[in-house]
Amino acid sequence: MINFLGYLIFRSFLLVISSLPFRLNTILGRLMGRAYYLIDRKRRRIIKANISVVFGRQLDNKKIEILGRESCESLGMNIFDLVKLNKIANPENYHKFIEIRGLSNLMKSIERGKGTIAVMGHFGNFFLVRYACYLNIPPRAAIIRKLDNPYLESYVNTILKAHNVITVRPDGALKKMRQLLLQNTVTVTLADQKAGGTPRVGRHGTVVDFFGIPSQTHVTAPLLARRTGASIISVFVIRKGPGRYRIEANKPLKFIYTADEARDLKENTRKLNQIFEDYIRRYPQHWFWLHRRWKNIPGLEDLYETNNPLELVENFRRDLSRE
Repeated sequence: MINFLGYLIFRSFLLVISSLPFRLNTILGRLMGRAYYLIDRKRRRIIKANISVVFGRQLDNKKIEILGRESCESLGMNIFDLVKLNKIANPENYHKFIEIRGLSNLMKSIERGKGTIAVMGHFGNFFLVRYACYLNIPPRAAIIRKLDNPYLESYVNTILKAHNVITVRPDGALKKMRQLLLQNTVTVTLADQKAGGTPRVGRHGTVVDFFGIPSQTHVTAPLLARRTGASIISVFVIRKGPGRYRIEANKPLKFIYTADEARDLKENTRKLNQIFEDYIRRYPQHWFWLHRRWKNIPGLEDLYETNNPLELVENFRRDLSRE
């Protein structure tokens, strides 16, 4: 009953948003994001800690507050735009809202016939990449966790099916993704958050630098590329304004492949992290700062509890440089 009531509230929320113009949704989304930042003290602490890791003393406390607030505002605006576009975007008009830059990079990868791995992060309105279904490209697949609310799960599945997306669950994802890539499918995986879980749910990670700190990082994309010959391209969705976005599909990455798989995975995963670092520095408001990306790192265990994360990070970096 609770799940159903939650679903009804959610659908009512969607109905209201989808009927409003983009500019009004932008204002409402910004207000919602700002309110969330001010009200949720725990998440605000996580955001500030992550910003301290990435920017250090490049930003003072006031600028950290501004960036943290703006990132939540951006998240709110993205949600409102996402709902609105789901209602009005179609094969005939989607290009009015979404520009695709680097399409030739994607098409060249597809023409190879060995599969394409689109590596994305929790960055910008990343869910809008599903509108690639309006292009003349092979089937698409994405690793998506099943939602706890069965009504919301059914709703999301309806959207994904409408956009011809093959849903792959984390449990057994590597095997399924490998099969799809061998059929020249375009697969999507998110690789910017902390790798975790157990082999049972198919999550694999390795420790490589992320903003100069050794961090557990997903290796799904480089592992699949090694075992299938698929190309890897990084894809980012940049917000340009109310209801306006740019999808950037970058050139296929050149990875190293030697007899030492473990070393190759570390090196290739580090290359992916460097791409995320570049985009996060260029568009800091777009990243999902709410995730505890540097959780449980020896020496940084108190990162998300301390009132002075910058001092903790600086001491950690000094100790790291002495080793």
